[in-house]
Amino acid sequence: MRGPNEEPDSAMSRISIPAAVLAVALALSACGSPTIANGSLALVGGTLITGTGAAPVADAVLVINGSTIVAAGPRSRVRVGDVESVMDVAGATILPGFINAHVHDAFSGTRLAVWAEAGVTTVRDEGIQPGDGSLPDLIAYRNGSLRQPRFARLVSAGYIMTATGGYGQLAVASADEARLRATEELDQGADMLKVAVEDGIAGRTDMNVLPSAALAAIVGVAHERHTLVSAHVTDARFLQTIVSAGADDAAHATWDPVPDSTFRQMIARRIAMVPTLTVLEAYGALAGSQANLRRFVAMGGEVALGNDYTEPPQNGFAHFDLGMPMWEIHRMAEAGMSRMQVIVAATRNAARVCGLLDSLGTLEAGKIADVLVVNGNPLQDLNALTDVRLVIHGGVVIRRAP
Repeated sequence: MRGPNEEPDSAMSRISIPAAVLAVALALSACGSPTIANGSLALVGGTLITGTGAAPVADAVLVINGSTIVAAGPRSRVRVGDVESVMDVAGATILPGFINAHVHDAFSGTRLAVWAEAGVTTVRDEGIQPGDGSLPDLIAYRNGSLRQPRFARLVSAGYIMTATGGYGQLAVASADEARLRATEELDQGADMLKVAVEDGIAGRTDMNVLPSAALAAIVGVAHERHTLVSAHVTDARFLQTIVSAGADDAAHATWDPVPDSTFRQMIARRIAMVPTLTVLEAYGALAGSQANLRRFVAMGGEVALGNDYTEPPQNGFAHFDLGMPMWEIHRMAEAGMSRMQVIVAATRNAARVCGLLDSLGTLEAGKIADVLVVNGNPLQDLNALTDVRLVIHGGVVIRRAP
């Protein structure tokens, strides 16, 4: 495994284009046209899916300057001069880099590189596992990995906070201790916090549950620090608990039916669901979790992509995809999500639950240039997501098909 500070392979380094031919002119048909500075790259001719949920744009242009998207739209409004920095992507679809908002065992250069090359340019590690190491050491690793474009961007939720004798790694016995440990996690560099509100796992129901006062303290610390709380929950009883506490996303769908009133509260408070149907299928709970997802989406709920990847796979289930999580994507579609809804879940919504929507998740001017270009049209066939033509991470081309 490469360390996070090693240089990326030369084939995946920043594209080099002679300065004399790096001028890309942008013109808007209805108004004055800003000029794109030297160092720009334009993708032209593909179908643009911005990740916002808007209708796809045929014959589109996406202009990148350095690490930033400068313009995106139809060729009729975004005109590009005849320069060598233009890439023709006709017949392909231009998408935001995908985000897997629920993985584990992500502190690995090998795995981060596989995700990035598949077009999953950001992952959220949803709980450091026993044996992974200390949080400060792992945060140092994360910081090093962020300097390597060929590695997926890594968001860390630190350790899973829980009750003494509960499911998780970081046990707290009181609200005061919860406040202290939550503050320590964020001070040490965790991007956000993760809690478990659960009385068991995989058939067990004898574990202690995080007290409401401790849960409220953790949520309070996170929100005071302008960050988020993701909550592990697989039982409808505890879903209501995390909704009442103000957590920001439910890190799983539940296996048992959820009252409409709970879903309405989630929607009103913009509490997202990260269904992780893969892991629920691994434990025999696919039907119930898909039924809940179907109802939540029909009611207008916000869903983000996450498959709960672990190494080795949980319960011997072989479908915890490393790279593009196609098993999860297909299970989401089977639950009634449209192909566009699945894409938005993997881009805009996943960026929001990671606390990164200001900079990632959609192809809009001012956002970081994380871009996935695939042959074909995933709105017709989601399997097109695996036919990768180009991956750009932070403005750096890290994969380009021959």
